[in-house]
Amino acid sequence: MRQDCPECQRLWREYATATRTHIGLEKKLRLLAPGSASDKLARDVASAATVRETARQTIHEHEVATHGGAAEVADGNS
Repeated sequence: MRQDCPECQRLWREYATATRTHIGLEKKLRLLAPGSASDKLARDVASAATVRETARQTIHEHEVATHGGAAEVADGNS
């Protein structure tokens, strides 16, 4: 992330929020008793994973288009 680029900062904040949401939902899903998994929660986890991946891709596209390089976005799947 470039500290002097407001768009980089915004995109990384969005990615951080998406990551926290995704991980939080995954934790909730894991804590459910076996066999009681909520279909809605499972869909929410899948949706959050998609949002997170989209945020990662947006960072990459911004970095290439604006700064001529590739951003390192770790995929911290838990």
